[in-house]
Amino acid sequence: MSARCTWDELPRAVRRRVESVVGSVVGAVSPETFYTSPFVATLATAEGGRAFAKGAPVGDSEAAEGLRREAVVSPVLGRFAAPLLGDLVVDGWRVLVFEYVEGTHVDLSPGSDELDVLAQTLEDVQTIDPPYGIELPALAERWEKYLTGDERSLLAGDALVHTDLVSENLMIRYAGYGRRLYLLDWGRAAIGPAWAEYAGLYDRLLLGGHSPESARAWLGRFHAWRHAGRAALGAFVAARQRQEVDLLGDKAAAPGVARWATLLDE
Repeated sequence: MSARCTWDELPRAVRRRVESVVGSVVGAVSPETFYTSPFVATLATAEGGRAFAKGAPVGDSEAAEGLRREAVVSPVLGRFAAPLLGDLVVDGWRVLVFEYVEGTHVDLSPGSDELDVLAQTLEDVQTIDPPYGIELPALAERWEKYLTGDERSLLAGDALVHTDLVSENLMIRYAGYGRRLYLLDWGRAAIGPAWAEYAGLYDRLLLGGHSPESARAWLGRFHAWRHAGRAALGAFVAARQRQEVDLLGDKAAAPGVARWATLLDE
């Protein structure tokens, strides 16, 4: 991936094009957490508004592909994602500009009533058809290096899945007595089995304080999860374990590998 870039380091033409969408930018704050795009920032405008922007050089194939995926799925996501204000390609850069979502990260701890909001949102998103005629990678293809040939067939499906539901991407907004959950950062969207979206949350639930038993019980509320075969779950777990080892090395990946193994416990 290209080196990280601040707002002031973007080419002038890129900044001017972004400002044509959001207005004059008077401040930009980049997050400290890791993002898959070289440029990520919350923008403050002279009119007192805010927007969220992310971008990458078009020659950065991995980051630019993530931006493409996010741009093509945005029109079908409706209220479940931050509205896309602009998909800009200028001076060798691609930049996505979103409406800023004010909120807090979902509380995944045991007993949190926000888990019910998350569950309903995930079930609602499962009713969305993938964008027609738009190429998105199959989950099995994206994880090809982590799967055997037999395992790939077990991860086939036709659902639109986010695949990266870490806490930073789960934002809840309170308005009066209502609550709305946004699923942010669809740059890793794929086509796969619906149950894989829920399986991907398992590790997040454990890190949020759940026991393996309570995490599996929570997942059991979903129809798609209850109909996932054990062999398919085994393929999913194996892929996640191999991915962690590949990215972190054996020693650093050991806790995550152990957590994923408990998904298959009876």
